[in-house]
Amino acid sequence: MKKYKAVFSDIDGTLLNSKHQIPENTRKKIKQINQNGIPYVLVSARMPKGMTAIRAELEAKSPMICYSGALVVDEEDHPIYSVAMPQEVAMKLCRRVYELNPKISVNIYTNDEWLVKDKKEYWAAQESDITGVIPQEVSFEDEEVYKEVHKVLCMGDKEDIAALEQQLVKEFPQIRIYRSKDTYLEIMSMKASKSDAIHMLKDHFHVKQEEIMAFGDNFNDIDMIRYAGLGVAMGNAADEVKQAADIVTDINDNEGERQILDKYFR
Repeated sequence: MKKYKAVFSDIDGTLLNSKHQIPENTRKKIKQINQNGIPYVLVSARMPKGMTAIRAELEAKSPMICYSGALVVDEEDHPIYSVAMPQEVAMKLCRRVYELNPKISVNIYTNDEWLVKDKKEYWAAQESDITGVIPQEVSFEDEEVYKEVHKVLCMGDKEDIAALEQQLVKEFPQIRIYRSKDTYLEIMSMKASKSDAIHMLKDHFHVKQEEIMAFGDNFNDIDMIRYAGLGVAMGNAADEVKQAADIVTDINDNEGERQILDKYFR
């Protein structure tokens, strides 16, 4: 059986079950992999602060790929790779969202800061509960806010988000815009991708592309699943994600990731 020397895993819908927890046997397996010198790297659309507690729970001492590849931080959470949106584009986009639909929740992520107009607003409060991170209130009129934007997250009712996506894709073809779920629209530089960030870390770990294993469940995982030597789609993934994978495992609630780790790392 082929040996793999680094594991890259999405978090939500992949590592975590539907209760947003790491199953006990999965946690034990990942700790075993780490102890055997195999790097286990978290890859997510989340900000660093929304990932560090998970990394600590796994006792993993690895870099993290944040904002779907727009930012990579090292073991001490210092940035080692950054792809920000152009300042003018980020500012124009955020203002355009408010013009199109003032009910949409606009959230700006810059390095390890989450910036909002009102942290008590429904969608921001809900996201704070899920991630355990408290946003910082700022004025979106301040141009400094847009200086190094790694991600803009728009949240709202699914009909509003679908309409917003359709309009923004037309008006901003130069940036990456996709729905991570029906109510979340993720926006970042077209140059940011999970696979590019993994490619950079490949040299950091001194491993070859074919020695990399990657797990994911969503559309923003497709590029890293295709890039990896063994790309694994979760059983709960969309059909398009499954088609991109080398193998499809069980669903996240049945510890699909752990099942594959058990097979390849004994």
